[in-house]
Amino acid sequence: MPRLVISLVQSINGSFAQDGWSTGVSTDTDFRNFIALRRRASALIIDRRTALNPQLPVINAPGKALEHTPVHVLTESDPAPLARQLAEIGVDYRAQQFTPGTIAEVVASLATRADTPAGEELIVCESGPNLAFRLLEHHPGAELLLSISPRYIHTEGSHFSRLPAQIDLRLIDVRDEDDQVFLRYRRA
Repeated sequence: MPRLVISLVQSINGSFAQDGWSTGVSTDTDFRNFIALRRRASALIIDRRTALNPQLPVINAPGKALEHTPVHVLTESDPAPLARQLAEIGVDYRAQQFTPGTIAEVVASLATRADTPAGEELIVCESGPNLAFRLLEHHPGAELLLSISPRYIHTEGSHFSRLPAQIDLRLIDVRDEDDQVFLRYRRA
């Protein structure tokens, strides 16, 4: 079974997105690590929202570093309409249906790059927290690579105060105990 790594970034106050996308939460360091992980991928998993966003570049466009990397869009709904939408916008993404009970089999059956040696397949999931949760809950051995951005981001619907705020912080200490990570920050 291929190794599955789910890459997520969040702000220190729990935001996975700013203005609807993770790019506002990410930092240059997070992005460099994400790109390095993506380049090692034998295949990528994204969600429907990411696949259909016209503002995002095509991940495996001809001439790009990931040109030969299969991109799979996992959906719990009928994949046929999604496949048609993907074809209409001209992306080489493959729609795959899953249910919580079949997600491990679906991931195991995903096509990977032809140049990946057997047993070394790495599938990277670039979705948001909803698909990430499904994969963690139902795929044995799924790994979560969680990047905590040193940003305190307030957006509409934030569970913190209504004050508009974005505060950059600097990490000053890391400690772990019993699988809990304690991060200490100071204003940058």
